[in-house]
Amino acid sequence: MSEVRTFSRLWRGKAKLTLPAAIRDALERWLRIVLCVFVAGYSATAAMAFALPPAPVATPAVVRTISFPVRPMRLIVPFPAGGVADAIARMLAERLSERLGVPVDVDNRPGAAGTTAGDVVAKASSDGHTLLFHQANMLIQPGLEPVPYDVVRDFTPVARVATMPLFLVIDARLPMRTPEQWATAVKSSPGSYSYGYGQPGSPSHLYAEYAVRGIRNGVPLVTAKGESAVVQEMLAGRISACFCSFAAVQAHVRSGTLRMIGVTGVARSPLAPLVPTLQESGLEGYGAAAWFGVMAPAKTPRAIVARLATELDAVMAEREVRARLLAAGLTPLRDSPEAFATAIRSESIQWQVILRDAAQSEP
Repeated sequence: MSEVRTFSRLWRGKAKLTLPAAIRDALERWLRIVLCVFVAGYSATAAMAFALPPAPVATPAVVRTISFPVRPMRLIVPFPAGGVADAIARMLAERLSERLGVPVDVDNRPGAAGTTAGDVVAKASSDGHTLLFHQANMLIQPGLEPVPYDVVRDFTPVARVATMPLFLVIDARLPMRTPEQWATAVKSSPGSYSYGYGQPGSPSHLYAEYAVRGIRNGVPLVTAKGESAVVQEMLAGRISACFCSFAAVQAHVRSGTLRMIGVTGVARSPLAPLVPTLQESGLEGYGAAAWFGVMAPAKTPRAIVARLATELDAVMAEREVRARLLAAGLTPLRDSPEAFATAIRSESIQWQVILRDAAQSEP
């Protein structure tokens, strides 16, 4: 029992074990041997553990490299050769060819209000080698007639390159100087004033329709053969007002025969910064822009769309390109695929609302 009590006290640290020197030395040698064997065994086990192949680790998928472009490209244009839009398309094609290292050919496909060109691209291969250069009219056309494609479903937005602000322009012989004064006069005497436009289904046409919505007896809308013809009719006193581009009216505004009193869009135009927007003048619903942009077929790989957008952004950063666009009455725009897609969705709704209101205003 005394041995039990001794070991119990040893366990609790309350006693010391006194052993003969020979036994104590033998015990120490035995403990050193056990310790060496233990350490050697642990080291071998650890070495084996480190020598084992590592467990599989989840790694990101390998990024697939896409070679682009690998052959000449086409830029499909829904306008005839020789106009402002065609000139812009050719300038872009030239710059893109230099940057991408392959020919970029302009393919004019006028007709059917731009749907012919759009249909070609909608049905083209989604490899980025066939692109569409179009304008905001493509968002309006589906509300006027059946088209062979869906703008949102069948195209991939790349970038807008320019906007074309439309100015509310009136005959300078009229006394009105603000959009509010003009709107009040038209409502008071609708038969005394008229709007002109040059292309059915264009933003100029729809904004004229929108401006006269809800006015009893209506305001005459006059169709002319192009924007230049509208301006000539205004100078002759046969049309009171139009929604026209800056390039079409700037010379006559400078001479004092026409007057710009407002501009469409959400911000003032750098072409005429003193002219207020219709929105800030209290006239809502004129926020959708007239633009020119580049689109690709649906399902074009993101890497290709990003490459095209990057190159277009670099082109639009060139001083000469911006100067040429401003000289043509356009506002240069540095855009992204995401911003372009957002604009398409929101402006499609705006144009359809304007079309619906115009249809409801018809007798």
